Amino acid sequence: MSVLDERIGPFSLGQTASGAVPEEPNQEGIQCAVTHAEHVDDFDMRHLRYFLTVVRSGTVSAAAKELRISQPSLSQQIKRLEQRIGAALFVRSPRGVELTAGGRAFLREIQGIPGQLRSAIAAAAPTPTVWPVGVCGGVPAEVLTKVQNGLGGQGPHPIRGRPGPQLRMRSVGAADQPELLEHGEIVFGIVRLPVTTPRLARAVVWDEPLGVVLPATHPLADRPRLTWEDLSTQRLLWYDEGCAPGYADAVPAQLTALGWNAVLHPVDQDQQALFVHALQTTRDLVALRPSAAVTDDPQLVWRPLPTAAAPRERLAVTALSGSRAARYLGKVAAQRGWPYHA
Repeated sequence: MSVLDERIGPFSLGQTASGAVPEEPNQEGIQCAVTHAEHVDDFDMRHLRYFLTVVRSGTVSAAAKELRISQPSLSQQIKRLEQRIGAALFVRSPRGVELTAGGRAFLREIQGIPGQLRSAIAAAAPTPTVWPVGVCGGVPAEVLTKVQNGLGGQGPHPIRGRPGPQLRMRSVGAADQPELLEHGEIVFGIVRLPVTTPRLARAVVWDEPLGVVLPATHPLADRPRLTWEDLSTQRLLWYDEGCAPGYADAVPAQLTALGWNAVLHPVDQDQQALFVHALQTTRDLVALRPSAAVTDDPQLVWRPLPTAAAPRERLAVTALSGSRAARYLGKVAAQRGWPYHA
């Protein structure tokens, strides 16, 4: 369950999901918690965040960049944490850093603490007005507008009947979104289907047939219709697996079944400028996109695939299955007519 679940639930303060008022904490439990807290007074939550970020990033330099602090400063903070614990947490390896046995044990025990703290804060605080959303690369602006209007902001809140919260969208690779959802760093994700990660509820917000994208200077650009024979001489500019897990494998397999065993030219398509540049500067290279994704770009030409059963690009909003975010998404999907799968 997302650590932000308590912050986005449709339930009023002092009420549980079932509608029952939770029991008051007992004095024995409070006394036990106070006793435990005495032994961790000199711990700082930022040290746990630093530790978890290094674990996720795999290198101190990558973690420092994400945290927006210097690498020497981060190394010093990790050393202080190790001194407080009395054990080394990381060892250097050719791939970066790896957890020691003590580090793995420490991770097992503390990885739930940020989520528990956020849930505790959420239980006492009013519902926030901003929800973080991860967005994979190449998502059309109209999809973001549709999601914004559906989940909050400018549309009526589907549960309370009043304006919903604003979404704070940021670029997050599809491969990284499940972990960020799990840790509560994002509440929803926007990805291409199919997804390979289990336990994700999803609402389809975009479903369009793919067609061939060529630069306006391409020798095939002046043809209104393309054949499989035309395409057999072309390489396909395509997503690498990290950009679109599941989708990156599914569409080429469909093309092969249709008669085009395309030679793939993988590229990080998170940046539109690099996508266009690759098409314009690489010989015998085409791409696949829905027509709406490229019609406003005068440098590109779109042509339909020579089949009535073209592969489709489906974009979906995702949330952790069983979470309050997923239940909220299900209510929005029902209201908006988005196909929903729990």
